[in-house]
Amino acid sequence: MRVSRKIPTIRLRQLEGQLGEVAYQITKIHFSGFHRPDVVWHPAINVFLCECYFRISVELAGVEPEEVEIAVASGHLWIRGYRDAPEPPATEGYDPVLSRKSMRVLAMEIDYGRFEREIGLPPDLVLDRTSTEWSNGLLWISIPRRALA
Repeated sequence: MRVSRKIPTIRLRQLEGQLGEVAYQITKIHFSGFHRPDVVWHPAINVFLCECYFRISVELAGVEPEEVEIAVASGHLWIRGYRDAPEPPATEGYDPVLSRKSMRVLAMEIDYGRFEREIGLPPDLVLDRTSTEWSNGLLWISIPRRALA
């Protein structure tokens, strides 16, 4: 019995096609611009002028409350702080040194490091009655309005 040369050629072409598909899938992976930790980033905010309060919502998921500083001066509010780089959590039997060497980062879009945000304030606020609360990764800052305080 004679083996045709066409069969190995067909298999080789199938393998080439499969390898081409793998190469295509690898190049499709989206590599985001990595954050430089020496650059200050700016958290997203929503600002509301309510009937009784000036309210600010700051997106700070993963930030510990003690890492945040709020300052008010000259009609401005500053929010400053620090967020660690989010990485997979250590679990029992996990060697962070060995795993870190073998871990591959495919995308890193969450900002980390020092952050700062400045917000202009309207003139009718009672700044010494500013309050804060944390809810679901959001820092809420409430400042009463003078006419209604």
